[in-house]
Amino acid sequence: MARKVLMMLNARYPADIRVKKEAGALIRAGVEVHLLSLRGKSDAAQEVVDGIHVHRIRAGVNNYELAFWDVVMSVYQVHPKFKKAARAILEEEKISVVHVHDLPLAATALSLKKSLRLTVVVDFHENYPDALRTWFQWKTNLVARLKNFLFLNPERWSRFEALASKQADRIIAVVDEMKVRLIREHGLPAEKIVVVTNTEDKSFADQTLDASIYASLQGKFIVTYSGGVGPHRGVDVAIQAMELLREFPQIHLAIVGSGSPAVMQRLQAMKEEASLSNVHFMGYQSFQYFFSIMHFANVNIIPHQSNGHTDNTVPHKLFQGMMAGRPLLVSSSAPLKRIVEACHSGLVFEAGSPGDCAAKIKALYKDPELCAQLGANGRRATLEGNLNWEATQEELIALYKTLLPA
Repeated sequence: MARKVLMMLNARYPADIRVKKEAGALIRAGVEVHLLSLRGKSDAAQEVVDGIHVHRIRAGVNNYELAFWDVVMSVYQVHPKFKKAARAILEEEKISVVHVHDLPLAATALSLKKSLRLTVVVDFHENYPDALRTWFQWKTNLVARLKNFLFLNPERWSRFEALASKQADRIIAVVDEMKVRLIREHGLPAEKIVVVTNTEDKSFADQTLDASIYASLQGKFIVTYSGGVGPHRGVDVAIQAMELLREFPQIHLAIVGSGSPAVMQRLQAMKEEASLSNVHFMGYQSFQYFFSIMHFANVNIIPHQSNGHTDNTVPHKLFQGMMAGRPLLVSSSAPLKRIVEACHSGLVFEAGSPGDCAAKIKALYKDPELCAQLGANGRRATLEGNLNWEATQEELIALYKTLLPA
């Protein structure tokens, strides 16, 4: 029998870097990977992308339709369109293992488990119930706020998480702290959970360098935040820190990435109200420039708030920043603090504290030798040590050797 797996993702593909890396690792290990995902207006219903057999369904092509299906999953747990499509693929391809990405589609996969005799792996990208407590804090649309309050209820999703955790055959956690939480809160046996964290492939360091990325900031001491922007990311704390660093006109904050209109408007308003000329919004940038963005920064900052969501996940940019050979400045969010202190690859400031953030930026600005040493430590830990995807993927491959023996 062919070694096959069906992955399920409540998003469009390609987009999710974690899905791409996990699927790629399994394909290289001899597993045929099928992926059921959302279909955008211009997406093909089926195609092979990155070696993955991608199957797409129409289940929301705009924010209003996606919100409708969010409500359906929150109320009924099971997504009827995903369930119907998954059943068809599983039966046609004779697949016995389902790998569901994150909590929202877990119940859908589990609803097919008994009738199709499936093995179900639930891959928790994050602490989804606690994420719901933070994602929508800055929402200004009253209808969206009401929808989130009524239907995307964290307590309801916590109950779903407990049920899915117990019914799943195996669980993948994104970070050690997540594994500890699942064991503590749901009484799961440790051996049921495998940690597959968000390290980066070494090839990230091979991206072509583009020194023009900060042309407008030439000669400045650049502190860079890169990636998605939201209430939990702490970018507002970094902006407030820059207000405290006015006496150092050489220090500038570059914000590379974007968020919802409400989030970006809030941050832009903070900059304008404080009349900050040392804060720059560079917007969305293609992934092909991210190594340059991080390498040509003086410091890469990850200022996450510390809460139930951020303390149970870890961003790819932590490991990307270390590969770039520049010092990190991270908040005291548990996984960030643990990894940076273990690798001696940066400084840690108290999460949510603009004052401590500013003090740590100033310390790095005044000590080039410290910056160089911290950057070298991070590069060594990722490119010569085991904090890279080449090492991490072995945990995933080992799991699938037990689920799909050759």
